[in-house]
Amino acid sequence: MLKILLIFITVIYIFSGCTNKELLLTHNLEKKEGIYSIKQAKDINMKQLVKEIEYYPIIFVGDHHNTEKTHKFFENLLKELDKNGTNLFLANEWFTPQHDKLLKDFTDGKIDSKTLKEKRKWDEFTVYKWKYVEPLYEAIKKNNGKLYGINISKEQREKISLKLFDKMSKEEKEFYNNLDLNVSAHNQLVMPYLKHCNKMPPSDNPEPCEERMYRVQVTWDTYMAQNLAKIAKKVIKNPKDKLIVFAGAMHVEQNLGIPLRFARLSNLPFVTISNEKIQKDKDLKLDVNKADIVYIYE
Repeated sequence: MLKILLIFITVIYIFSGCTNKELLLTHNLEKKEGIYSIKQAKDINMKQLVKEIEYYPIIFVGDHHNTEKTHKFFENLLKELDKNGTNLFLANEWFTPQHDKLLKDFTDGKIDSKTLKEKRKWDEFTVYKWKYVEPLYEAIKKNNGKLYGINISKEQREKISLKLFDKMSKEEKEFYNNLDLNVSAHNQLVMPYLKHCNKMPPSDNPEPCEERMYRVQVTWDTYMAQNLAKIAKKVIKNPKDKLIVFAGAMHVEQNLGIPLRFARLSNLPFVTISNEKIQKDKDLKLDVNKADIVYIYE
């Protein structure tokens, strides 16, 4: 009996050694627009989506910047949640905590969206289109909800990127020293997107650009997660309360960016939603770990 068991274990070992460690498990889908639940492995509609996320107080929504369809999808989700009697709290990366007073003035009706854009200096801050995010903020306002900024300021980010320790406050140094840069799965996910560093103008900084940019990516994720944990403690009071996190898809997908770091600070359950653009020359394959729910668009 022992001999048979040893042979069985040997066969398993041999065949496992021959497997492709790079092989990804995917959902292979028909090329069509719609909402796909990876959790349920099936197409769903908006009402079914709202039902699926009903018991999650935290919802991470990955953004494809400057893409009209994905923003419209998110707007429709917010409106459906509003019809369902949900209390909406939206935290997003386009604002920092220093903008919370400005955001409160907007949701309280003291200023309109045009003034919000002007006071944020949106056109100086980014090339992304205000007209895509404006309806999201209006939907929260209509819900009598609240908006929160969660991103780190450009000045703080530059100190960390360039390791300007002499310019850091005690709190900034402590934050820097606690950055976790050793999540290998996250590194493997993000690094391929940082290769454009080679096309940037030469720098006097001897540190490879990819390493600096990866540190900034982790900085974003960590800072936003810390702010989310604080906001969640404040706003999640009953089952109808939902804190929705709107950030770039790379901060959300595979639960390796903000969600991973949020989970270290809070035990509140969360669900992730992201997007996938249909490519004409490629099959539509969704990594099983991409997100819980995916909006597919052309």
